[in-house]
Amino acid sequence: MSLFPLCDGAAVRELVSGRCVLMMGASGAGKSTLAAQLAGTTGAVVVSYDGHQRQTVGDTGIEPVGDLALMKAWTELEGHCAAGRPVIVDGTHCQPQRRGKVRAVAAAYGLETVVVVLLVPLEVCLAQQRLRGRRVLDKDVVRQHEAIVAALPLLAGEGHAAVIGVRSR
Repeated sequence: MSLFPLCDGAAVRELVSGRCVLMMGASGAGKSTLAAQLAGTTGAVVVSYDGHQRQTVGDTGIEPVGDLALMKAWTELEGHCAAGRPVIVDGTHCQPQRRGKVRAVAAAYGLETVVVVLLVPLEVCLAQQRLRGRRVLDKDVVRQHEAIVAALPLLAGEGHAAVIGVRSR
């Protein structure tokens, strides 16, 4: 896995340009912020799992992303890939089946995937998460963080064009 400091946006932009990018990190790691920055400099469109969850009837802001929100996000992803638009998928991606689904959709349209993993200490994720309007329970942030750390050695074998680790300061 290549490692880039969070401030090295030029190197990250070069690697993600023209590909389908999966943001990966625990809640509170800064995925949405980095996704928006990358989209702004590369012209990519951001597909947000949380954004689709917020549009779900009955969402109170503390539910995990549900199946309906995922289906809508993946449908949106497919539309962007079919139109040839570069896309950034904003989600924790701590589940291998979600990474696999994004990779399969992108591959169906001839796009490679790049995983951008935000390597942020758990304590920072927990502190940042507590400041957000859309809260994720601490136990869920811990579970996400553990799953991402466990997945790091496996990511290279999942078929992505690149895996980029972005360290926080």
